Amino acid sequence: MFRKMKNHMMVFMSRRMIACDEASFLISYKEENKLGFKKWWQLKMHLLSCHLCVKYAKQIQQLNHMVLNYRDACNSSACHHHLPTEAGKKIQKVISRELHAK
Repeated sequence: MFRKMKNHMMVFMSRRMIACDEASFLISYKEENKLGFKKWWQLKMHLLSCHLCVKYAKQIQQLNHMVLNYRDACNSSACHHHLPTEAGKKIQKVISRELHAK
């Protein structure tokens, strides 16, 4: 009886589990957007069983945090990471040329 119930539970869970590729997409997506309950729950269940996706989620969080810190630091007038005006104009010309060539 217990074995049969265990098999039913495994089938039930396998139909609702997501693969790592979908989990990695959801991990990245949730940094910028809100997940619906179903996707949130599927991701949580996946993360309970997949240490690699947990590691990926932590790396994405750290990367997002670093980018936000860098962006905030470069918004100040003391930042010297800005592209020179001449270089920006050259890049714009190349992009315009590529867009109009198609």
